[in-house]
Amino acid sequence: MKKILLSISSFIFLGLITEIKAQCDLQFNNLQVVAAAPPVPVSPTSCQVVFNASFDIITNSGFKSLFFHSWRMDDYPDPPIFNCGGNTPAVDPGTAAQLGTSRNQPGVSFLDFGFIGLKDITDTLTEGVTINVTSMLATEYPHDPTVELTNSSNSPGMTASLTKDGDTLHFVLTNVTVLINQTCGTPLGVLTDIWGSNANAPDFKAQCYVCRQAIFFLDPRITGFINCNLPRQYAISIVTIDPVVQDIQYLVYVDMNGNGQINPGTDSLAFISDTISISAVGGPTPDSYSSGLVSLPAPYSTGALYINKSYLVTVRYVNDPNRRSTVGVLAAPQGCAPLPATFKSFTANRINRSNVALKWETLTEENVAGFAVERNINGRWEFITFVPSQALNGISNSVLAYQLSDPNSNKGISQYRIRQQDLIGTAKLSDIRSVRGEGQRGTTIVYPNPSPDGKVNVIFEGDLGKRNITVQDMSGRIIKQWNNYTNNNIQIENLAPGFYTIRVLNIETGSQVVEKVVVNNR
Repeated sequence: MKKILLSISSFIFLGLITEIKAQCDLQFNNLQVVAAAPPVPVSPTSCQVVFNASFDIITNSGFKSLFFHSWRMDDYPDPPIFNCGGNTPAVDPGTAAQLGTSRNQPGVSFLDFGFIGLKDITDTLTEGVTINVTSMLATEYPHDPTVELTNSSNSPGMTASLTKDGDTLHFVLTNVTVLINQTCGTPLGVLTDIWGSNANAPDFKAQCYVCRQAIFFLDPRITGFINCNLPRQYAISIVTIDPVVQDIQYLVYVDMNGNGQINPGTDSLAFISDTISISAVGGPTPDSYSSGLVSLPAPYSTGALYINKSYLVTVRYVNDPNRRSTVGVLAAPQGCAPLPATFKSFTANRINRSNVALKWETLTEENVAGFAVERNINGRWEFITFVPSQALNGISNSVLAYQLSDPNSNKGISQYRIRQQDLIGTAKLSDIRSVRGEGQRGTTIVYPNPSPDGKVNVIFEGDLGKRNITVQDMSGRIIKQWNNYTNNNIQIENLAPGFYTIRVLNIETGSQVVEKVVVNNR
């Protein structure tokens, strides 16, 4: 079994494998992997990762030598090095054909390391005492010296320590540097072979081995959104690269403290789904699950304490409760607070070099004194003017139309909002509308571009129709998506460094706008 817990924002992951047995006295248990530094893109198709790891090896006889080989799931050798389907007779271990001659060679293993001379130490090691075994990391692969092993000479700062507890040997590795031939931040499936030997020959056989131990990082991928309807509605998509059919449930928490992480003591568990079966492409079930638009049960979809909070979605594996998934963050909807007036529309459009036209209509008004119009330039909101309500005594159940021309020659982005004032002095804010600056071309504007922090703002100036918005990375994979979006501005967050394509489809007109954006840092 395995356990994975990942935090997408901090690139930290945790794995657990328990009681993996070969047809001999070797068990591999309790693997834990934690990133020692953020992943670094080396090229558009490769990523450098530095991690710390700990694991247990359980054996009654001990091994003089012990080796580990890990592949991307797509790169696992066919035919495999070992046949773990039955007995495990002594066989030759792998060669450069499966393991490669350099640590960054595509199509072969990305991590190969091992220990030489373990039994000489473990037979005399005092239980509970931790010793440094960095010097025992193999520097040459005995069966094929052309294979490059990972060790302290080529992985800066790499160390290894060992603690004995009966038949269990607890290993801790630090600062292990690997280069994985895929884009940083994408789901990763890893298959690992482990083998040991007690032989003294210079080119010893693998006498005991375990095969194809699977572990997944950044999987499954959970995406979605929350809209402004009351009761609030959300939609999620769950996609996996695991080829084995898994029965799962998804859990939705309300992010009460707003930190983007699940804190069971403070965040409210609002929903647990029925059991769903998912697997990767090629399996007997689809590779993804989509919920469609649904609401959390009351009070989470209607209560004032919850409706403007983000949702946190994670997956529970029904048959493997120790295995955990990534956490998908569904951002809180913007500008959705209840208002004393019910808007039919609110638009802000630049009409010439020095003026912005503001128009709004109300369907109903209840005790409305009027509308304070506010403008934001360079991060500071300022009052423009007050427009009194047209409703008799502030109450109306018919459509009322308002308009205002604001002198504005700002060359950058301007934002507008309406502060609705009721007759007893309390106020509510409307949605925010953004307009392009004087001289800025186009009706769709993306800024800042390049983005310095993984955040990008998009403005859709013009009619407030429904739009479908997708964000694609360099490989064309959709990483974020919003359907039937009705506001005229959106902030896209948590973009990793790279190049992205933003596609905006106006559902009513069929017109499409494509914008490119670069993210430098996050």
